Amino acid sequence: MILEMLKKIYMMLPPSLKNFITSLYGFKLYKERYNEYYNMCFEHYSKQNYENYEKEKELQFKKFILFIQKAKKDSSFYNDLYANINLNLIKSMEDIKLLPIVTKESLRKNIDKVRTIKKSEGVVSFTGGTTGTSLEVVFTKQDFQERMAYLDAFKYKLGINSGDKKATFSGREIVSSKDVKKGVYWCYNYIYKQRMYSTFHIKDETIPSYLSDLNNFKPVIINGFVSAIYLIAKYINDNGVALFFTPQAIFTTSEALLPHHKCVIEKAFKAKVYNQYASAEGAPFITECVAGSLHYNLDTGVIEVQDDNSILVTSFTTHGTPLIRYQIGDSIYLSEGRSKCKCGSTHPIVDRIGGRSVDFLYSTDGAKVSLSHLADVIKGIPSSVKKIQFVQDNINEINIFISVDEKLYTPKDNNKIIKSMLVRFGEKTKFEIIKVDSIALEKSGKYSLIKNNMKKKHK
Repeated sequence: MILEMLKKIYMMLPPSLKNFITSLYGFKLYKERYNEYYNMCFEHYSKQNYENYEKEKELQFKKFILFIQKAKKDSSFYNDLYANINLNLIKSMEDIKLLPIVTKESLRKNIDKVRTIKKSEGVVSFTGGTTGTSLEVVFTKQDFQERMAYLDAFKYKLGINSGDKKATFSGREIVSSKDVKKGVYWCYNYIYKQRMYSTFHIKDETIPSYLSDLNNFKPVIINGFVSAIYLIAKYINDNGVALFFTPQAIFTTSEALLPHHKCVIEKAFKAKVYNQYASAEGAPFITECVAGSLHYNLDTGVIEVQDDNSILVTSFTTHGTPLIRYQIGDSIYLSEGRSKCKCGSTHPIVDRIGGRSVDFLYSTDGAKVSLSHLADVIKGIPSSVKKIQFVQDNINEINIFISVDEKLYTPKDNNKIIKSMLVRFGEKTKFEIIKVDSIALEKSGKYSLIKNNMKKKHK
């Protein structure tokens, strides 16, 4: 309730005060993320070259054993789950299969038992619902700082410093209708030198305003949703727009980066696009090196690729909410064979990161609302919604099918979903929430968060 009130007040503020409040919040995050432990981790990871494969596998196994032992000791969920398993029988990484798989539904139902610390003791992260299920996980402060250090070290090796100016395109609700009428689609975080752009309002009519501001801001780094950056890049290419800056690098997140996205974005901004994989839950990292290869980073966790290329993840930086053989719902395609990359790393090469494609629904004014925006609709109500699916048959109507935990779901959750949808689609769209026992899979056996039947009509 208090957060909702603060959000309403924030939205009523003029842009200058929004920037001030955003920067205050940025200062809070800065204190959470950067301290002596972060500096120690950054110094360590920025010097690693990963040239010795056997050494890397040995280190991975040692980290794994320590992690599962601590999870069993500190988490009542894992203590119960491993009650009849002798962890001493695990002698190599191949023995990980002695441990049971943890599904997303199992994690959701038992999240309080899984956690090893109170929310007040750590850093809370809400996952988006790209698989239809959202979670509220808690990181220990040290784990959170180590993850930040790892990402910053990855970028440092590409010549990027954390203090460089950033343009960020992610699904944050940062502008009001008054801002939109004035053509203001962004706010600024002075602490991070970060201009945050709303991705809810990107369409042909508004993109010139975005580009004008980008030309004035001249970011060194662009990061955020694939769909948002792609739409702006496509507009630049289609309309021959001149840019007065050249970013040093572009980092895409949250959505699958397909070859045509990469081609269009790099042509528009004349900058290299770097792919990466992690998750709000805290999955191990996959990062792109200077040679252009994607590496499964063995020192951050274990990724098990199943026969259908779906993955189970065990992450070494999730002591607050341990993830062990967690069925995360994503997929990767490992390169066949094993060889040292041109960059010198022996960490396994990933041919392609799967996951959900960049799908979308339409708003009545013609804007495309992407999967990542819709995934965040249930971000604030992570435990009560088991599954959610958005179906659009008409331009001004969207049906929202939800399977809920009746013990936890309340009318307030209903209202939150509707409010979030209004932000994304506007008041001209009608929304109907339909409770169901379960949501059917597609013929392929996969689950779809989005079903856009409008696209079929347009063919």
